[in-house]
Amino acid sequence: MESASAAAEFRPASAAALPAFGASAREAFAARYNRASFMFQHELHHDPLFALPSLVELVRRRPPDPLHAYWSNGKVGVGHRWDARVAPRLTLEDTVAHIADNDSLAMLKHLETDAVFGPFMRQVCARVIELAGPAMRDDVLVGRGTILIASPGRLTSYHIDSDTNFLFQIAGAKSLSVFDQLDRTLTTHEELERYYDGDPNGAVFKESRQEDARVYELLPGCGVHIPSMAAHWALNCAQPSVALSVNFDLRSVRRLGRIYHFNCKLRRHGIKPHPPGSSALRDVLKLAALSGLSAAHRIARHSPDGVRSQNG
Repeated sequence: MESASAAAEFRPASAAALPAFGASAREAFAARYNRASFMFQHELHHDPLFALPSLVELVRRRPPDPLHAYWSNGKVGVGHRWDARVAPRLTLEDTVAHIADNDSLAMLKHLETDAVFGPFMRQVCARVIELAGPAMRDDVLVGRGTILIASPGRLTSYHIDSDTNFLFQIAGAKSLSVFDQLDRTLTTHEELERYYDGDPNGAVFKESRQEDARVYELLPGCGVHIPSMAAHWALNCAQPSVALSVNFDLRSVRRLGRIYHFNCKLRRHGIKPHPPGSSALRDVLKLAALSGLSAAHRIARHSPDGVRSQNG
């Protein structure tokens, strides 16, 4: 499936009807943060930092390693794995510099550590936390920024993220499908277990469920909040797309992920685990057991080769 035409569209009555990325939007952000996706407006698209020459300079300043960048060349489908190789691999600089005609997607990560983008990103992160209020401020572990650059017609494959996301469309237009993060008939417990066990492709696209997506038609100046674990995919329109993704790791989600990670281990041993939240006591015991395993692994890694305990 390569189009959002079958989805139920969501279009605001007007841009004025959307909450703005400013003090007046505090109530809207606080009410919906990490509960449901929603659209908002912003002014970030006017900043020259996001012009293509600035982005090429960003690429040149940073190493093209997995910590700082991801890029994929060639046409992909909505259900493609993120590690799929569908075309000869270009350099990251060539991918970004010629994004208009190379059918690619590039992600430039950890803007908060960049000398040029860092101060700007810290301001944006602080504003997001301010608008979302205490529920977010008391839960946040770390925030970071990623720039997403996509060719005309390029598709971003279906996936889930453990972080909570505020996506700012900067240039070009795209159609973004976002699904309910709480629907376990859509994203199953088993899929979440695989994801938290280290498989970024753990969630599987179900074409028959596309009609359940909320589809946002994004233009420059539009933004969307994507809650943690809300599956989503995007289809770029006729011009190159630039978007800023502002992501936050949360204590509550990290705890949930650790339980799913432990459940994946149990399932491998033929045990059908109880999902997180079904028993507070089980959740605590699983977290304690996982902490014990981690401690044992750390001890083993630092022990001299061949040294074993004589007490079993």
